[in-house]
Amino acid sequence: MLSTLLLAAALGGDDAAAAEALDRFKEGMKSPSAASRATALGDLARVPHEKTFKAIVPFLSGDVTLVRAAAAKALSAFGDYKKLALPTLLSALGGPNAKEPDVVAAILESLGKLGDESTLPTVHKYCEDKDPKVAMAALQAAADIRRVASIEFIINLMKSLEKYTQQDNTGGGYGNPVNIPGGGDDGNRTRARQVIPACIKALKAITKEGWTTSKEWQIWWGKKKGSFKLE
Repeated sequence: MLSTLLLAAALGGDDAAAAEALDRFKEGMKSPSAASRATALGDLARVPHEKTFKAIVPFLSGDVTLVRAAAAKALSAFGDYKKLALPTLLSALGGPNAKEPDVVAAILESLGKLGDESTLPTVHKYCEDKDPKVAMAALQAAADIRRVASIEFIINLMKSLEKYTQQDNTGGGYGNPVNIPGGGDDGNRTRARQVIPACIKALKAITKEGWTTSKEWQIWWGKKKGSFKLE
């Protein structure tokens, strides 16, 4: 099947390849297994086309969490169809997916892989999410998009998170520096310990520098901010 699809594409038969992929997809989606349906979505994404795109979109909201996440990840393959994929993914962050960290993280992963700077405001917003999985996915997306605009934002986020890890068990709180709704300091410390390494990883990916604390990053950025350019 796959060799037939590749041959059709090589001969310029994009429509034929898409039609064949859709036939296979329809069969795969008949499975009662969510894992099998998720696999079918991934397989369909190997043939990016407006028709395959339209077949994937309904599953962003119309199936179980595993399948919705798979649909979101599948859209990362549609780099040639960004005008379709980006607004679709951004819209999918709301509705039934808003309270589904696995789906939100998958959407952010695809936004990162599509690499469009216009999505950075949304990506930055989710870097501050109360769920560590979502925040880490957003930071990876920022790393993948790789723009100067993310550097200072991530440094400041890292600084605010470090306040939680620096607390002792008897000291007072530092407020709620990253606007986390609810949750006590213990929860915030746990979150900070998970998210800070993702901040460091993202900053290293964007800048190609190797600092490990917000203070080091701030000193470096203070010296380089006016002249820094991405490699």
